[in-house]
Amino acid sequence: MPILDGESLDSWLETLGRRNGLTLSAFLRVLGMPRHHLTRLLVSTPPVSVLRELEIRTGLPAGRLDQAVIGSDFPFGPRRQRRCRFCPQCLAEREGRWLRKWWLPWTFACATHEALLHDTCPGCGKGVRVRLPGHTLRFPAGTCTLGSRLTSVCGTDLTSADLLPLDSDHPLFAAQHRVDVLLATPSTAGTVLADLNQCTPWLMHTIDDNDLQTMCRTVQERWRRRPLATRTPADRVKPLDAAVSGVITHAALAFLDTPDDALAVHAVHGLRSRRDTPNKVIPKGMTAEQWSRLSPGTRRRFLHAGDQIMGALDRVRFSSSTPRARVPEPGDRSASARIRNVPQLISPGWTVRLMPQEGMQENLFRGIAAALLLLPGEPVLRARGVTDRLAPHLPNAMTVTLQRALKSGHPDVLAALCNLAHYLDDHGSPIDYERRRCLVPAAPITPDQWRELCFRTGTQPGEQLSAKTTQAPRYLNAQRYLNQLLTGADLTDPRHPLALRSAPDRSRYFAFPPSLTLDQRDALHRHALGVLHDLNIDEPLAWEPPQQCADGLDLPGRRLDDIDLEEVRRVVITEQRAPREAARELDTTLTHIRFALEQIPHEPREWGRFSSVGSWRLHQQAKKVLTADFLQREYVDGDKTLTRIARETDIPRHIAVVQARALGFTVRRTRKPFPVDETWLREQYLTLKRSTLDIAEELGTEDETVRRRLKHLNVPLRPPGVHSRTIMTKIDTSLPRDVRSAVEGTLHGWLRLHRFHIAMRFPSLDSAACHLKTEPNALVTQFRRLERDIGKRLFTRAAFGRPQQPSPQGRRLLRYLETNRVQALMTASLPHDHIHAPPDDHVLEAAHAKFRTRRNPGPPTPFDDIAVERIRITRPTLVLLHDLLARPNQEFYGAEVIARTGLDPGTVYPRLKRLEQAGWLTSRLEDDNTWMNRATPGRGPGKRRTFYTLTAEGHRAAQHETQHRTAA
Repeated sequence: MPILDGESLDSWLETLGRRNGLTLSAFLRVLGMPRHHLTRLLVSTPPVSVLRELEIRTGLPAGRLDQAVIGSDFPFGPRRQRRCRFCPQCLAEREGRWLRKWWLPWTFACATHEALLHDTCPGCGKGVRVRLPGHTLRFPAGTCTLGSRLTSVCGTDLTSADLLPLDSDHPLFAAQHRVDVLLATPSTAGTVLADLNQCTPWLMHTIDDNDLQTMCRTVQERWRRRPLATRTPADRVKPLDAAVSGVITHAALAFLDTPDDALAVHAVHGLRSRRDTPNKVIPKGMTAEQWSRLSPGTRRRFLHAGDQIMGALDRVRFSSSTPRARVPEPGDRSASARIRNVPQLISPGWTVRLMPQEGMQENLFRGIAAALLLLPGEPVLRARGVTDRLAPHLPNAMTVTLQRALKSGHPDVLAALCNLAHYLDDHGSPIDYERRRCLVPAAPITPDQWRELCFRTGTQPGEQLSAKTTQAPRYLNAQRYLNQLLTGADLTDPRHPLALRSAPDRSRYFAFPPSLTLDQRDALHRHALGVLHDLNIDEPLAWEPPQQCADGLDLPGRRLDDIDLEEVRRVVITEQRAPREAARELDTTLTHIRFALEQIPHEPREWGRFSSVGSWRLHQQAKKVLTADFLQREYVDGDKTLTRIARETDIPRHIAVVQARALGFTVRRTRKPFPVDETWLREQYLTLKRSTLDIAEELGTEDETVRRRLKHLNVPLRPPGVHSRTIMTKIDTSLPRDVRSAVEGTLHGWLRLHRFHIAMRFPSLDSAACHLKTEPNALVTQFRRLERDIGKRLFTRAAFGRPQQPSPQGRRLLRYLETNRVQALMTASLPHDHIHAPPDDHVLEAAHAKFRTRRNPGPPTPFDDIAVERIRITRPTLVLLHDLLARPNQEFYGAEVIARTGLDPGTVYPRLKRLEQAGWLTSRLEDDNTWMNRATPGRGPGKRRTFYTLTAEGHRAAQHETQHRTAA
């Protein structure tokens, strides 16, 4: 009995069984094939080994039966076709033999007879061939054999069912033809039909009666009776009628099976615009799970179609306005890696192009625009969780910024931001801003370097930093300028050492770059390159993405170089008008004018002889004229005064004095200094340890003269007092040895004994420190020194419920301190303000009462950069965290944790709930299939399990807590 072309495996096996006088069930048993209660399983899931063996036993060529089955990898979807559709005419012409394609869920029409396929038996109204056909020997082929007993079998002749004719130009025939062409290429068909499965619930809610006007009344009536989506499990979803499948296929192939993206996006946009609500990424009627299972190409078309519907931040995150629209995958690190190439402020050229002309502060826009460059392709949904990595100081104004840009009539700002991010992903940046933010110092130029730079370029350095300074000096603004030039830093960030502190401070800084002369600006840039060279950074000084990223886009501003600098000079510098007037006259923004002013060179002033610039020039002249040889010849050997030399060289005397001292010459103001042999003086003071007074008496001069000469010789002077010599007070040897060990050869020994004597009356060091008006840490340090000097442990520290106690050696020391002789020596040795009276009974009673009261611990200190609530860590909680970290990506339930850790259930479950409330864990209830499968036979399944999973932030928090604590 040969298998027909296009015949399904179940039909052929039924025919073979009839040929051999056996029912299909008995025939499968003879063949040794697995028996299923569903007929479809013979077509969709037969093992390959069974097919090969069956081909051998029936004499078929190898691989022939592969054409009679569908295969388990076919995208059946949740609405699995458990029943088999059929065409009555085809069934009659093939003598009751069934086609394989009738089992496919997206085969709904017969092109041969121009009719819809039947879904159910016209006699019993139920699905055909759902269960394995029975009583096949009592009924001819092509008969409905549904029924468990012979008397209840339907017996309807399916070949006599009425045809459901359609016109030859019916849209469903075109849709069926496209499906048949798709099935010829399984790889393409798998993707398209899988997407069709996920889009089906959305299309069932979106397609309306207007879409069915070109279709016949039969299709329209069956569409109205379609089963709407319910909250039932996927395996219980009702199958679709052939007409409903055809309508859905016809609508879906318009955007699923077309190479033209523009047509596909237009089709999706027409459907989405009917029911979608604003700020929605996933179409209304499609679940998040269905959305996640769509292919990347289909999701890209949905994003393009919903670009005008989604929120501004989502449009940037998904790049929906660009050809590279996509949904970020979990764990995608491209956006996180982009932070190295992004400064805190977007570059000036792109600021001018992207910033709206009104309603936006420049610094706020530049900071938020730079932070938004981290958003495209970022899987983290919370925008602040992304942008806080770069600029946590910025307010939550990202949405407002984008909305103002959109309201300005320039929606292409979003596309430009996405294009910039994609350019950085593809080509990177020649500047590693992350490295510069770490390495470049906050003050990249020293005061001396700034003064030297200004004087060399013929400009004033401005006032120096001092306590009397009332305005921001130019030196501070020069530091800010260089730091921002090198790192792209946002100076409104309060964490920055050079942050702008007020509105006037900000205005003065904005006025600083335009005030630089061309030579001064070039010198600052050369200095910045030198800073990079010293840090071994081989990068350009500044860089910004090319303007080609905005080709074809309508942006609010012009290019940075698209402005007449001469007109700007005329209005702002020559006519002394406000920059805002220049912006209005030149039809641009104030920001554009401000950046243009930085490109206009300023002519340096001519400074007088007595200005700071003139003084610097005189110093440079002195260095050239008053050389070491010249001063040796004229000043030392020629015995000329510096006043005469200054008059002859036309250099002020005070500058000549500075130059002479810089070259190491001794400047004489009066008579020659007292003659002293330097070698002899060093020997007497350093080797023989003689005092300056003793040496002065021998030389017949003053003590201060000797001290000045020693300073001139760079000899370090010994400080007066006990710190300069090893002389310590010796006390009476008849005192107890512990007292002498604590006092002799040390400073403040009596103070430590006095405080120990009083502290041992209190229950703890905290209460003793309060009475002694000091800190507990100070007492701990002093008592440790006391124990080290005596060489014995003197007391035991307090714990809750157990006050501090002196050791036997400590009690003996306290007895020594109680004696009158020791008390007298202690009182005489201590200053008056260091002596404290012993505490009275009232003070001691209050200290003991406070010690016995347990204080409730306060809330845990929040984490610095982990976005979960911090909880108090106990020993069971620490054991639980160690167990979770050993399996970070696995789901678990409470009983597993109890079995692994040995913790009590009353300990584990409350802690799991607390961790979930704090954001460390996520949970889900056990699904229906697993819950029912583990039920004990004859009894119910019991309580559902709750599965927990450690979140990414919870994993970081758990690692932090386990690294800083031990299980003990």
